[in-house]
Amino acid sequence: MKTAGIIGGMGPQATIDFLNKVVSLTKAGKDQEHIKLIIYMNPTIPDRSRALLENGENPESALITSARLLEKAGADFLAVPCVTAHYWIAKIRNSIKIPVLDIIEITLKKIKESSAVKKVGILATTGTLRTHLFEKRFEPEGYRIIVPDAKTQEQTVMRIIYAIKKGEQPGIFKAKLLQVCETLISCGVEVIIAACTEIPLIMDLNDLPIPFVDVNHLLAKAVVEAAEQ
Repeated sequence: MKTAGIIGGMGPQATIDFLNKVVSLTKAGKDQEHIKLIIYMNPTIPDRSRALLENGENPESALITSARLLEKAGADFLAVPCVTAHYWIAKIRNSIKIPVLDIIEITLKKIKESSAVKKVGILATTGTLRTHLFEKRFEPEGYRIIVPDAKTQEQTVMRIIYAIKKGEQPGIFKAKLLQVCETLISCGVEVIIAACTEIPLIMDLNDLPIPFVDVNHLLAKAVVEAAEQ
């Protein structure tokens, strides 16, 4: 069985949610049958959205250092449970010799396996939205990406994401986030992707009348599958 390296801490609660899903998705009858994980919980990695939008400190060096540390520690492949960090995924891959799972590519594959969906709603950081990480992958495949309006994105979605990063309880934000989802649904979206790893802490698969895609779940499943190859 292969060893997975995890660049965590972006943010800590999202990483814990992801790790819980790795454990729950592993078919194991005893301790010794679970996946070997090397976890680098590195919350000092600079804010990804602020780097992309406000000329904040660039996290590229910290991401590469984290990846190299995990490779040196014995990881056979890496996963990064932070969507916005995937802006630098090519740089991370080029800095090491082991594979790095791509959460956006994994999500696209999941959507393509589902029914004939064309309009996809995205709940993500503003950094992810402004750099069009999903549009670049999804639109060539015929999908249309729909996101919250600018005011809602900044005053609701981003405030919620940062509140969770500060340690506030995710459940108190559920009603507000459901309102954002309802607006996206009224725009015709057929599936909503929790494209920030904090979002699955608030909502789950049963909260909406349309499919809700949890990127933490998808990445955790991919880690389990990669480790078992």
